[in-house]
Amino acid sequence: MRVLKAIAVAHLRNQRAQTLSLGVSIALAAAGLLAGSGSRYGTAITLGGTLWAALYMGWMAPWAERYLRIAATLQEMFDADVLGLPWNSVAVGSRIGDDEVSRLSRRFRGGEDRLRDYYLVADAAAPYDVLFCLEQNLAWGSRIRLRFAQLMLGVLVLWSTAGVLLTLATAATVSQLVTGWFVPSLGLLLLCLGMYRTQKASIHERLRVLGLVRAVIDDPTLPVIATPGALTCFARQVQDTLYQMRRLQPRLPTWYFRRYHDQDKGDFQIRMQELELRFPRS
Repeated sequence: MRVLKAIAVAHLRNQRAQTLSLGVSIALAAAGLLAGSGSRYGTAITLGGTLWAALYMGWMAPWAERYLRIAATLQEMFDADVLGLPWNSVAVGSRIGDDEVSRLSRRFRGGEDRLRDYYLVADAAAPYDVLFCLEQNLAWGSRIRLRFAQLMLGVLVLWSTAGVLLTLATAATVSQLVTGWFVPSLGLLLLCLGMYRTQKASIHERLRVLGLVRAVIDDPTLPVIATPGALTCFARQVQDTLYQMRRLQPRLPTWYFRRYHDQDKGDFQIRMQELELRFPRS
């Protein structure tokens, strides 16, 4: 529980940096549109946006990256212990000390109920209980990230469409559309596009590895299942892929994950029951 609480705190600090970046981008876009191009306020807003970009790249981004790395390492510690996987010091590095885990976990605020049900654990014969946790991690992550990517793309399309419609309604020129609408909101548009591309890349990689995991589950005659050493190696490779994605792509906001949590959990419980019937624990 201490590790799970520390993971939540580390991700929250990374998400605060993302939220601040999104909020500032929206504020600058709105201020630029209200000020209009060519005004003295527009120049001040442009300067403020430049200073914010320098501040974000020089201080905020490294701070967020540090906690993203900590969260990924903590998650790796939890998964390795729960799934019984060997620690990969080459890919991950050293474990985080118990004192640091305790320090982060003490800053956790919220209920522990969802932390206790972090994974659905199938009461199935080994190694299908472990393989199901890996499958669940890949499939659930792909599903929630696809929704978020579509949300970011929707914001991008709606904002651009609103600018075009406003231009047509006011009989403005294309030049006025670019300078009066797209230039002030360029930071917001690039941020949404970057989030969309990042999530799509994560989804593609997760689905690729998910296909390999499900192929192993669906064919018990494969050598991966028959040989304990080969199974451990395969599970460790899947876990390494998950770790690398966690290092590069932050967890989605907690409120967004909880929005679909119950219905997603119900879908994976159906899959869990199917595995328990196919591979009952002896």
